[in-house]
Amino acid sequence: MFNAESQLLFLLLIASLVGMGARRLKLPYTVALVVAGIALGWMHLDELKGLHLTPDILMLGLLPALLFEAAYHIDFGKLRRDLPVVIFLAIFGVLGATAITGFGVYYLFQAMGVEGFSLGHALLFGSMIAATDPISVLALFKTLGVTKRLYLMVEGESLLNDGVAVVLFLIIAAVLGISTGHGHAPHLEGMGEIINYGLRTFVVMGVGGVLIGGCVGAVASLLVKQIDDKLIETALTVVVAYGSFLMAEHFHTSGVLSTVTAGVVLGTFGKKFGMQVRTRVAVEDFWEFMAFFSNTFVFLLVGLELDMPQLMATMGLIVTAWAVVLLARAAMVYLSLPVGRLLGVATVPKAWAHIMVWGGLRGSLSMVLIIGLPQDFVARELLLNLIFGVVSISLLFQAMTVKPLLARLGLSSNRGERLAYEEARARVIMKHAALDFVKGRGVHMDEGIRATLIAEYTTSLENAESAVKEAAGDHLDEEQLDEERLHLIHIEEEALKHAQHEGIVSSTPARTIMEELAEQRESIGDHGVGDDA
Repeated sequence: MFNAESQLLFLLLIASLVGMGARRLKLPYTVALVVAGIALGWMHLDELKGLHLTPDILMLGLLPALLFEAAYHIDFGKLRRDLPVVIFLAIFGVLGATAITGFGVYYLFQAMGVEGFSLGHALLFGSMIAATDPISVLALFKTLGVTKRLYLMVEGESLLNDGVAVVLFLIIAAVLGISTGHGHAPHLEGMGEIINYGLRTFVVMGVGGVLIGGCVGAVASLLVKQIDDKLIETALTVVVAYGSFLMAEHFHTSGVLSTVTAGVVLGTFGKKFGMQVRTRVAVEDFWEFMAFFSNTFVFLLVGLELDMPQLMATMGLIVTAWAVVLLARAAMVYLSLPVGRLLGVATVPKAWAHIMVWGGLRGSLSMVLIIGLPQDFVARELLLNLIFGVVSISLLFQAMTVKPLLARLGLSSNRGERLAYEEARARVIMKHAALDFVKGRGVHMDEGIRATLIAEYTTSLENAESAVKEAAGDHLDEEQLDEERLHLIHIEEEALKHAQHEGIVSSTPARTIMEELAEQRESIGDHGVGDDA
């Protein structure tokens, strides 16, 4: 019998092999993990017998890493134009999808003769499967050149709806008397008391979690500005991710929303204004591994929990549940379009809504929640099969068919042209950096050599800029231009700060110029988000 440490290392070895196979076959990693999980369910390896992680380890060990990594990388400043729609989908979309899924699955299962599956069980399933996790789709968006506004909408909604779904799951579980670490609901009589308890708990957990996470993220942002050590700052992000979760859980608020908020604050403010480039690279590499590690164990552990013959026997129920989940998603996404217009949001093309419906995949969060249910919960086995089955269909079927759907809707750019454009842009950036370096080395370099190098690199830069224009053709990507403009504004700000530090410019004119640069950045951000519909 292998001990737990050896079993975990064995799982990590399997994950590495799965990753190698996915890269070789050019498959999304999450898709490969589903296949590996199914294989583990069939094989019943002796080396992994008896391996079970407790709900506490899953919720406190793996979930914060998944949430923080996603939150840290998103820039909510670029989402402000579409934030009302994103928030509507994250809150009311989850609530509506849970209700539609719960009632739909319950009545269909009753018609199919499923016994022992109550409305409470169906609503619990709806809350576990409501959150989207479109990792594979977002990776595809990057390779196909999908507009960044759509990318950010999908990513932002996925991030926010995680917290809402977990809070809703905890409320339903408490009403059903399932132990989740937040205690049981008081004795409730009638639908009115249940709704009142649910709304009160939802608000308290949500607001409390956001406030705690915001405070933790703000304090961490101030600290990283005082530090210039990539190891210490990386360690500090770990404290933020897990500390915000534990602090919120201690006060019986939402640890999920706390970690998400802390990650957004640190990633949006602390990272930009307090971290050096080498530190940002180190932090991003670390959290990329943590997300890989957590996703791996979630999917593979679910595979170990599966009873494959039972899974195959319930395939009809799984397909039915998946169809209901997809319909619920469609109802809420299409409802968000008129809601967005009422809220003054820039028009969201209907083609984007189609992609948001079909690309609203399910993933690791649903897996974490189902594994965390007590082993003796009466409907656990059926719910486990339903969750894994729906997640598998979304990753194996929906994710693999998003690419042709994007092409059919005209939302993907020509891959060859985009690669040529990106290569040309990379050469411009390189030549600029080299030319700036040579110009800055005037006092350390022979004047004749310096003049020769400047002439050579100036010519190379002009050629590279011509290549960019040629590669872009008549369809120059305004979004890429805006990114370059923002980069140049950042360089201007650094030069101004340096001049102020050296005493060349006093604080009053520096503040005026900084405000002008901030206005320029904001106008570029509005243009980049709003005009690429």
